[in-house]
Formats: sequence, C-alpha cells, structure tokens
Amino acid sequence: MPKVKPITQPLPLAKMALQAIRDSILNGNLVPGELYNEMTLAKELGISRTPVREALLELSAQGLVTYLPRKGVMVNHFGRHDVEEIFELRKAIELATVEKVAKGSNTYDLSAVEKALNNQKKAFKKKDPKTYLHFDRMFHVTLTKLTKNRRFVDILENIRDLFQLIASQALTDKQRWQEVIKEHEEILDAIKQGAVARSRKAMNYHLDRSKASVLEKMASNSEKRSSNVDLKQPPNTKRSVS
Repeated sequence: MPKVKPITQPLPLAKMALQAIRDSILNGNLVPGELYNEMTLAKELGISRTPVREALLELSAQGLVTYLPRKGVMVNHFGRHDVEEIFELRKAIELATVEKVAKGSNTYDLSAVEKALNNQKKAFKKKDPKTYLHFDRMFHVTLTKLTKNRRFVDILENIRDLFQLIASQALTDKQRWQEVIKEHEEILDAIKQGAVARSRKAMNYHLDRSKASVLEKMASNSEKRSSNVDLKQPPNTKRSVS
C-alpha cells in the first residue's frame, strides 16, 4: 500500500498557453483584426513556440481565431450571420435546459445559479464589466450543468467564449445590462416555481433581446466606422454612387 500521495503533474504547457491566450482574447488584450506572431506570443509567455502553436490551433478549431501558418494568428471579427448561428445554437441548448430543470425544480440545487446572479448584480453596481460578463456566463453555464448533459455543457462553454468575445466588442449599453439582470431573475423565478412554459418563454425572450441588442450595437459601430472613413475623405474626392 503506497505511503505517499503521487505528485500531481502540472498542466501541459500547451494547455497553459491555451488558457493564457484565451483569457487575453476574452479580456480584450489581443485585439480582433490584428496579426500576432507565434514567436512574440511565446516570448511573452516565457515558453517555446511548439505549445503556443498547439494552443493557437485549438483556439482556431473553437472559432476564436484564424490561424495563419508561418504568419501568426488573428483574433476573429464576428458579423450578423455569426451572431444568428450562435443564438440559434444557444436556444436549442438553453430552452431544453430550463425545461428539464423546471420539471425537476424540487430535486435541483439552484444555489450556485442564484449566487452567480447575485454576483452579477454586485458587478453591475460596481460598474465592473469584466466581472459582470463573467457572472453572466456563470449564470447560464451553471444552470446548464444541472442537466448533467456533458455535451450540452461543452458546447455551451465553447459558444459562450464566442459570445463573450462578441459582447466585449459590442455590448456597452449599461441599460441593457440592467435588463439582463431582470430577465435572469424572471428565468430563475419561473424555474423555482416549476413553471415549465414560463421558464421557456422567459429564456426565449432573454435570448431574443440579447441577440437584438448585439446586432443593434454591431450595426451602430459599423455606421460609426463608415462615418469616420467618410470624414477622412479629401474634400474634392469623387466617389461613385451605386
């Protein structure tokens, strides 16, 4: 019988690089559209290129970046079609989630979901967007974990990365943040009451409003960029009209 507990091996370098680069993408330190070099990233992380390359390939498979062999990596921009796809997938998973959890509301421990919501409220009051987005994510992921469906959770974790990147680029409306909290409260209350139809309706409304908010902000940002380009045009420059 062994007398000592085996030493737990540290995470592989590629896994550590994956977490570090992913965090830098989601918190906005790595900017969409800019090209980043493997060697530079490896130097900043203090490791060799090989684990960085493995991490970038994994992030590319997840849709967060575009990996360009022998050039580097570019954090992805997202358009209307990407948002439509992400929310279509979220609906499929999250409507099934609230239905299942609401049906068995008496058997599920909702304390972790409630804690995430309370922490999200605190982050809103402190005007802390990074923490707010973190607990917004935790509300949805923790709720989905209650289903015990590992594939639901894995898919949602992945698309939540994509959504968080989109949100960090597009969502700056504090009024919408307050609306999100109210919608989360309605979802949680309906689940606690075991009201399946109301739970689905509340989640469906929440996702539709979130999608509309993202698309509206993206359109607004696009108009601003177009206006800035127009302002930079020389006064006598002729432009074709189609």
